Amino acid sequence: MVKHKKTDSIKLLINNVVPLNNGDVALFYALYKKLENAGFQVKIATYYYKQAKELYPNLPFVEEIGQHKIFMKLPFLKPLLLPLLFLFSKHYREADVLVGTPGGYINSNYNIKNSLSIYKIAKYFGKKSLIYSQSVGPLNQKDALFFQKLMDTSISYIFVRDQFSFNILTNLNISKQKFKLTKDAAFLLDFKEQASVNLKKVGVSVREWNYDGRNRSDYIKMISTFIKECIDRGYTIEFISTCQGLANYKDDAKLAQEIYDNLDITLQDKTTVLADYFKFEDFYKKIEEYDFVIGTRLHMCITSLTKNIPAFNISYEVKGKECYNYLELSEYSIDYNEGSEKAMQSFTNFITNTDGIRAHLKNIMPKINKESNADFNFFKQKITEF
Repeated sequence: MVKHKKTDSIKLLINNVVPLNNGDVALFYALYKKLENAGFQVKIATYYYKQAKELYPNLPFVEEIGQHKIFMKLPFLKPLLLPLLFLFSKHYREADVLVGTPGGYINSNYNIKNSLSIYKIAKYFGKKSLIYSQSVGPLNQKDALFFQKLMDTSISYIFVRDQFSFNILTNLNISKQKFKLTKDAAFLLDFKEQASVNLKKVGVSVREWNYDGRNRSDYIKMISTFIKECIDRGYTIEFISTCQGLANYKDDAKLAQEIYDNLDITLQDKTTVLADYFKFEDFYKKIEEYDFVIGTRLHMCITSLTKNIPAFNISYEVKGKECYNYLELSEYSIDYNEGSEKAMQSFTNFITNTDGIRAHLKNIMPKINKESNADFNFFKQKITEF
């Protein structure tokens, strides 16, 4: 018989958190607030502890395991030393349950052993581990075997945020009792219907993507073409990203500046590169200024959509297209290297139909938010099972 503990008696540690990327802040913060409001005792483990405390002093950040720079230079050492590191971490020792932060780091473009091996150690020390709203895959054969074994032995439950990930877990023969399909965790943020500001201003987020054989020059050309189309229609442009303005972290403003520098002077006069860092609450407020958004960073799009601001998505991973599928906006999500004719047709259709998209968002976004909250309540029950 399954027994449930009271939430206020359970100590949670959300781990693998990156608080310097406003897309990731949207994810972990939405989950953190839900867990806190449910009565759990919550701490948040991050590799960027010092910066995180400076940026968000009121959040319960603690140091992530293996924060020493030696593990950045020699990442293979961390899995070997994890049992010892776990014992020396007060926050991991005291936690009853580990909750893997939402996001998209379980794929073979990243070192998944570095991110996920902690759950094997946690199991050894009698801890329970769950992961919330993740994308899974693509995985190479080695990573697939590692993840399959981890799910079989060490991770109690995982929520996946798209059908592609759900299919991967199904094909890996993971027990159907251990995973569930949900939405992106940012949809836990309440829908805030924003009236059209009509400032004739567009927000554009860009990012480098050097995987999957994508062509950087073609991507830059596409962005430049979109900018020209917007300006020809009377809009001004602001480059803004969820990742910018912090030393020693990804800075999309560098690529934005490169694109700006190669624009015709007549387009530069109508374009601005915002290079400063925005704390999440400031970023979330800033996007209210835009009539619509062009987002390569998925959470530039999602945070805009939660405010009823149309967002055109340039998808560099499967997560973008999957998200736009369940939002019933698939025609407004294109590939990072979409063919020029198809890309422009999709984009012009988007601009022409922004009023229709706003009307659609008013209907679908509260529904998505309601489903996300129902899924969270299910996840909460899984946490309390002992």
